[in-house]
Amino acid sequence: MSITIKTRYIVYNHNATGVRHHHYTEQNTVHDFPDQTASENEAGNRIASAPTQYAFGTGPDLQFAFMSVTGTKNGNLLYTAAGDYSYNVGTSNINILVVYAPASGIGGPDGGPGIWVDAFNVDTGALSDDLHFIAVLTPPTDTPDTARTNEANQNGDISSKIPAHIKASATIDGGVPFLEWKQIMPVQSVVNAADFNLTQNDSGKIWIAFYQTPAKPSIQLIDNRYAIWHWVDYATMVDGHGGPGDPGPVLGGEVREFAVGIALAKTAGQVNRQIRNELLSIAGKQIQLATEAIQKKITAENRK
Repeated sequence: MSITIKTRYIVYNHNATGVRHHHYTEQNTVHDFPDQTASENEAGNRIASAPTQYAFGTGPDLQFAFMSVTGTKNGNLLYTAAGDYSYNVGTSNINILVVYAPASGIGGPDGGPGIWVDAFNVDTGALSDDLHFIAVLTPPTDTPDTARTNEANQNGDISSKIPAHIKASATIDGGVPFLEWKQIMPVQSVVNAADFNLTQNDSGKIWIAFYQTPAKPSIQLIDNRYAIWHWVDYATMVDGHGGPGDPGPVLGGEVREFAVGIALAKTAGQVNRQIRNELLSIAGKQIQLATEAIQKKITAENRK
């Protein structure tokens, strides 16, 4: 089966009305590249490229916002820093979406001071149409501001004529959990908290809330006989190096390597999003190699 790789560079803008202007953006400012084809599970890495700046037409170079790569053998990937990133082809078609910020025109809903906000679902590789992704509260009492909340969810802009406390929903699109905010203009920054504050007359900024279901590493369980420690009798435990009455093969090193792989996979959920997938890949390889070593040792023991 042939795999199709689609690459699109788009400008995120607000030139229409509706659910945060997504459909206008995707239909009218997409810069498509010719589709590529690949074989299922092909060997080697492919590269998804996201330049720091990109020229659309005759206007100024535009600033990178984020890149989404879906359908890869490595899972669905999000990059909030510009650069060239490798991925592997599996059995699904791959879609690469590279988003750039507009040159100007960012403000409140009535032409006054304000910011733009939106939500991106990394699981689907698309901007979300969820109408309940954000709440706008008025400090210092954090009183719900229904008008600004509705405007933000519908049209993606928030007035800053008075300060605001911005709160992203815990989930969107039926349960996809919040991952992080990224301010993509004018200065880029990533915020892991779901909340941030908008000061009075703050303007000219775009904030995107990202949502993604955490990856689950594939872990192959092994026979408990080959744990590092196991019971010899009701009162005694021995390690994998063997001991009096120990019926198991010498597996201390291999099982420790397996345990390290599990620990790496668990730790991946706590590290920065930019290196999470790489750490999960390393953890999976560690577990795979340790499992293979254990199986070889078991086979050798059974032949004795």
